[in-house]
Amino acid sequence: MNIYSKVLLFVLLFISVEIASQRNKLQIFTLSDGLPSLSINDIIQDEIGYLWLATDKGLVRFDGNQFKHFNLHSSSKANALFYKNDALFIGYNHGLFIKKEHEITSLGKEKVIKIVSIDNKIICCTTQGIFEFKEGYLQPLPISTQIDFSIINDVLFAENSIYIATNRALWNIDQLVKPTRINKVLEDNSVSLLLEKNKIIVATSKNGIKIITNLKVERSINSEVKTTSIKKIDTELWVITNGNGIEVYNLNDFSFQKKINKYNSLISNEINTVFKDNQNNIWIASKKEGLYKYTNSDFNSNKHSNRKKKGIKPTIFIANISVNYKSISSLNTSNLLLKPTENNISFSYKTVDLSNPKNIKYRYKLKGNFSPWSKNNNVKFANLNEGNYTFVVQSKKGLQLSEEKYFSFSIDTPIYKKPWFLILSFAFILLLFALLIDVTIRKIKKKNQQEVKKLQLENHLLTLEQKALQLQMNPHFIFNVLNGIKALGNSGKIIELNKTISQFSLLLRSVLNNSRLEEISLKDEIESLKNYLELEKQMSSKTFEYFIETSLNNIDSEEILIPPMLIQPFIENSIKHGIQLNSKEGKITISFEVKHQFLQCRISDNGIGIHQSKKQKENESHHSVALKVTKERIKNLSKKSSFLIEETNNKGKTSGTKVSFKIPLKTDY
Repeated sequence: MNIYSKVLLFVLLFISVEIASQRNKLQIFTLSDGLPSLSINDIIQDEIGYLWLATDKGLVRFDGNQFKHFNLHSSSKANALFYKNDALFIGYNHGLFIKKEHEITSLGKEKVIKIVSIDNKIICCTTQGIFEFKEGYLQPLPISTQIDFSIINDVLFAENSIYIATNRALWNIDQLVKPTRINKVLEDNSVSLLLEKNKIIVATSKNGIKIITNLKVERSINSEVKTTSIKKIDTELWVITNGNGIEVYNLNDFSFQKKINKYNSLISNEINTVFKDNQNNIWIASKKEGLYKYTNSDFNSNKHSNRKKKGIKPTIFIANISVNYKSISSLNTSNLLLKPTENNISFSYKTVDLSNPKNIKYRYKLKGNFSPWSKNNNVKFANLNEGNYTFVVQSKKGLQLSEEKYFSFSIDTPIYKKPWFLILSFAFILLLFALLIDVTIRKIKKKNQQEVKKLQLENHLLTLEQKALQLQMNPHFIFNVLNGIKALGNSGKIIELNKTISQFSLLLRSVLNNSRLEEISLKDEIESLKNYLELEKQMSSKTFEYFIETSLNNIDSEEILIPPMLIQPFIENSIKHGIQLNSKEGKITISFEVKHQFLQCRISDNGIGIHQSKKQKENESHHSVALKVTKERIKNLSKKSSFLIEETNNKGKTSGTKVSFKIPLKTDY
């Protein structure tokens, strides 16, 4: 064997060893491993450590050992993933889905390409513009017609402005809501954005990578194939392509480092995205050949950063708690209080290790000592007695133990077992019986009192009504009117005769019509008083004038209600015992005023005064009870009614009498 044959043999042996080494580092997951689809579009990791995959057949979760498919939408592929505040956001071809614990929410019908966070707001890049996630709906964010009708591939916040990558151009705006500045930075199909040291790295679909500073292209990196996305892996820029695998560049000077494709690493040339997990494993999502995992890669120039972390404690999470075989809504309750019948409880717990998933063991305790270590990650407790419990669970990976995870809950004592229940029940029954007796007695007494008061009031009102009917028209007044009519007829004063007869007939008709009514309008009462006063003027031997004044606060007198013939006795008294006995010309003033929800009535005259009138009445054999009856009528209208008779004085001398009273205002509306 010559020297050339030996060299060739050595080279072939070296290549075989290198390929074998690559195979040992590389792990491929396909349909046979439980992956529902070979086309993976996005990868993300939650705080527990689960790897979430957006595939052409929907959402998939991976714990390092098993794939679990979530069929959120039967006929739509998942395009993008985003995780924040215990909520997983999934962008589908027909809307946005939000998965939080056991709740699934679906919003919108737009094709969601990417989901990002800007100023603590969840922003969705869709084929129909930009949308903001709100509680319960997707809010469209109109910017401009050129952007709104474009396909939004990515959105990035940098340099106090926002970059928007669309299928037509790269744009820069000052704010998402009602922007005042819109600049076109690059006219090209921009598919992915990355911020690195105040530089904007833009991946275009067919024209390579553009490095942008101050809204200008500073440098270009050409590419011969279609770029799908760009990712930062430690200090390297990974350019993912659809046809040439992955191109790796140094982020400091953008110098080319290497290629990762089927020719040197056994992976597909059609790649959608890459992701580095919390254990420094690199996951590569292919377009047609499944999922690749590198446990310890030589691709990164910073080899120390990609070494597996050793000696880190595993973290355990309580994944689910079921009470009576029904999952509870929140796992963050500090002390769960359960009913006596809710005494069947089960726990599911998990430590996710994507590098060594089968090396995890668990132990738990509820009371007493820990259980033996086991790979089983769920436990059920049936028919627990009342009391306070604390569930403790722990995991281990090799010799490394996790922190203990606690969950406290209490099962209430059945009410029939509580010692105070019978005593309280017996006392309650006695108290209830006593209360029923007391209430019954009170009701009977109150009813009897109400009946007595009602009968007394009805009897009193009936008596007053009968007295009022008898006194509503003084027979002496009627006799005088008839004599006056006769005198007018004898003297041949036909006009005055007709007027007097007309007024008298109106007065009699109003008295008869109103005699059985409890209330009439103030307008009708004033009309009756006018007829009465006019007749008194004609029949009286003493001349007098009268005035009727109203101040009703813009209320029509026809709407105010008043008991009939309530004023007439006071006017009759003023004429008979005041003006008739006075030497000067008589004057009567009648006023009605609405004030503080009361109707105030005043009758004043310029007669001899109430005290002088009483002295003269003592010498008469007939004593009128009209004033007394009317006073009783006023006082019985309401407890708040008031009545007052007083003399008026002018410079120390009696100038007349004033009667004033108020009754509650009552209207017919």
